[in-house]
Order: sequence, then structure tokens, then C-alpha cells
Amino acid sequence: MKTHIDRNVIFVFALVMAIAVPSLAKTQDQMLVSADWLERNQRNVTILHIGDRAGYDAGHIPGARLIESTALLVQRDGIPNELPLADALEKVFRASGVGSRGRIVVYGNDPLLAARAWFTLDYLGQGNRVSLLDGGLAKWKADGRALSRESVIPRPGSFEARVYPDAVVRLDFMRKLAHLREQIAPGLVFIDARPPEQFIGAEAGPDVRHAGRIPGSINLPVAVHFAADGTFRPAGDLRQMYDDAGVSKGLLNVTYCRTGMQASVTYFVLRYLGYQAALYDGSYLEWSNAGEIIES
Repeated sequence: MKTHIDRNVIFVFALVMAIAVPSLAKTQDQMLVSADWLERNQRNVTILHIGDRAGYDAGHIPGARLIESTALLVQRDGIPNELPLADALEKVFRASGVGSRGRIVVYGNDPLLAARAWFTLDYLGQGNRVSLLDGGLAKWKADGRALSRESVIPRPGSFEARVYPDAVVRLDFMRKLAHLREQIAPGLVFIDARPPEQFIGAEAGPDVRHAGRIPGSINLPVAVHFAADGTFRPAGDLRQMYDDAGVSKGLLNVTYCRTGMQASVTYFVLRYLGYQAALYDGSYLEWSNAGEIIES
């Protein structure tokens, strides 16, 4: 008996394989910098504080420019925390004095916001020159390093977006990926970055549509990536954790959470470890609102 495979599924499979050229999974060390490194190099890089005005004014790394996290997020079709249009994002980074060349270091009080900024810059085609400060502002302060309360008012920069569309998965493509996994690619997994109780549906609340997970998902909560001091766990430990969970070095790995914020950390770690990655920005809230099939 022949199994019918939809032509759209074959197309998606070919696309996924084209995106996901087997990787050597070599750690991209320049993506993650220590507080020591930044202190030595802070005059030679553009430093972006991701957060809000109150947090910035309370104390920031000397020379850092503020980008308010709300400028990097919009609500679209009832789903919060979505990517704005590329033109709007380009204006945000230009207004912050970001140029078209040179290394950029992002950090914040909240590692989710900093990782989201890294993902946003990667989507804009700048990931090869953007670093995340390991441990963020908390580590910088814990080490007793200098803080400033002086606002930096930069001249407009020449930042140019060169959109990398493969960084983002939309609902229609996610549907095709789920169908693909069921038919011909069981090794394709979706990485859910939510806490375990949300993954299994124990915290569904009154709306049962928000219980469970996208079929074919594994759960790697965002917290498992961090050591006790808020820095990332060693790359070898992270790689072992991903290997044990069945994350593929040869297929596209799609991460999601509730609205795409926690999954930004997973996206960063996948890219840092040299794996192929994309982020489903609408995430579980969009998937469940659309009435798609879920597991629990």
C-alpha cells in the first residue's frame, strides 16, 4: 500500500534540509562575552542596555545606550511580543547610534530581554557581529564593576537591516512542519522553552486551549541553560543536554514558548552551539488560539 505524501510536505522537507545543512556544531565563542572581556574592550564596541528607562537610570554599564524593550516588540493579531517590521526596527537601532560596522554587545537586567534583542539583531542580519554579555548587568554589578547614571545621547547611526527570514517561523509554515514531522521526518523536534507545568498542561487556567504543547515537542525550560550565578552553563554541558534531548545537528530546530520571549534564549543557545535554529514567534499562544492540534 502506497502512502500518499502531500506535495507541499515534500517541498517543506526540501526547504528544511536546504536550510539545515548538516552542521559541525562548533561553538560560536564570539557570541557570548564575559564581563572581564567587556571591561577590557568597552571603548571599542557599541553597548546596548535593553530594558526600561527606570532600570537604565538606576545604573548602567558606562557608555551603554538605552534601547527600551518595548521598542523591539509589538502586538499582532492579538499576540503580544511579536517582531515589529524591519523598517521600524532599523529606525530604533539607528536612533540608538548603532552603525553598520563594529561589534555590538547587548545586556540587561533580564536575560530574556537581552536574548530577545540578540535574536532581533540576528533576524536583521547582524548576528555575526552581536555578542551577549554573559550574566548581564547582575554579573557586572556582582563583580563590583563601575556603573553610570549618566544618559548617553548618541548621534544617529547608519544601521542597515539585511533581513534573515529563516530566523523566524510563521503559523502557516509551522503547520507544514508539524505535518512534515508526522509523515516523513520524525527526527524533527520542536523545543518548548516553557516551564514543565505549562508544557504538560498543569497550568492551563480557565482556557483549556492553552493546555499542553505542539505535537512533536520536547521540553527544555529556559532556566536549565543558566548556572546559579546567572551566567550560561559551560558549552559542553549545554551541548550534552541538547544531545540527550534529541536535538538535531542535521535538521532545522524550531523553538517556541508562550509568546516567543523565553524561546529567544533557546534560539541564542542553539546558534551559540552551532546548531540550525528558527524561532516560532507566535508560539503556543498563537498555535492554540488558531485551534491547531495539541498534545497534553
